[in-house]
Amino acid sequence: MEHVLKDRIKEYLLAGDYAGIVELGKKNKGILRRLISFTYDKEELVCWRAIEAVGFLSSGMAQPDARDVIDRLFVMMRDESGGNPWSAPEMIGEVIRRNPAVFSHLLPVLVSFREEEIFAAGILYALAVLAYGNPELVLPYREVAFLSMRSGDPAVRANAILVMKNLGDDTYASSIALLAGDKAVFACYDGKTLSEKTVGEIAGQALKVFSKNTASS
Repeated sequence: MEHVLKDRIKEYLLAGDYAGIVELGKKNKGILRRLISFTYDKEELVCWRAIEAVGFLSSGMAQPDARDVIDRLFVMMRDESGGNPWSAPEMIGEVIRRNPAVFSHLLPVLVSFREEEIFAAGILYALAVLAYGNPELVLPYREVAFLSMRSGDPAVRANAILVMKNLGDDTYASSIALLAGDKAVFACYDGKTLSEKTVGEIAGQALKVFSKNTASS
């Protein structure tokens, strides 16, 4: 039965059927654990879909149960046994994204983990995702994103730029322009597809957004 359920979850994830995941969650208490098991390989589309699914799953829960999801992920991030889920920051970001009025106060706690290398890219991804609909939550972390553009990790640099792009904030446009020729590649999930992009491509996209915003103002 376990493999049957896991196959069903994977099927829903690859189809982007998050409503199906929520329905499964009503009948299977262990679905969060199973979703987390899909989130370790960021070179796979199913990983990113599972990350998003955690947010949708939490949105259908009672508030205490949704808080338990976040608490469990924070506990895992603090775990020094080697069992840390690399995608915990992204999952926490998705829970906050689906419940911003309730859980936005936990964003500073998430950002406090930014010095831990394995979580840096994920924290910036969470900020970039939140910047779309809740820019006021992310604006206080512009400098965090700016400093992260100096990272040696392409995913960290790219996600830092995405924070600025999604905010439409050109405060550090000149620094972003310096990365327009950055050929380093990272796995980029755009909410639909997973593809390889260069940091320079993301920088170029951000600069276009800033230029468009300036022209329309």
